[in-house]
Amino acid sequence: MSSPFRTIRRVLVANRGEIAVRVMRTCKERGLETVAVYSDVDRLAPHVQIADHAVAIGPAPAAQSYLVIDKILDACRASGADAVHPGYGFLSENEDFADACAAAGITFIGPSADAMRKMGSKTEARKTVSAAGTPVVPGDNGPTGDGFPSSELALVAARKIGFPVLIKAAAGGGGKGMRMVAAEADLAAA
Repeated sequence: MSSPFRTIRRVLVANRGEIAVRVMRTCKERGLETVAVYSDVDRLAPHVQIADHAVAIGPAPAAQSYLVIDKILDACRASGADAVHPGYGFLSENEDFADACAAAGITFIGPSADAMRKMGSKTEARKTVSAAGTPVVPGDNGPTGDGFPSSELALVAARKIGFPVLIKAAAGGGGKGMRMVAAEADLAAA
């Protein structure tokens, strides 16, 4: 019977700057070869200098280089990387990237695409952990569990929970889409 785990020998770090340097140092401490990717403007950056291998992935704008899944996968193939570490930001929370790595036979060092889908949405995350019996902070995800279609329904839930309440966007992250509501009169504006 074969193991579901593959041996990793060479890791492509799909990022730049400090995080790429840290990941590469850790890889080297563990005897793994490293591959840097870089945009035109980053060709002399520290992460490129310390990597065992480096692959150019395009122009300076991240939307034309670091965020282009096909360019990262092409760099994996060109360099012989058998795994990719996304660092943070860029593609690190992109379930399509994790799926694309799996489809290409490249180990994605991070959460599974399914876990990202479930945990990337506050509504789905709450459903998932509640279904597992994990206690959650008092809250409400709306009548169907997918958010509130109206401020009136949100007000009913807020009254049940008690003010103040914190309103959160289902897909917001890093504090985006959060509003503290101290009183009923302020809810509709939030």
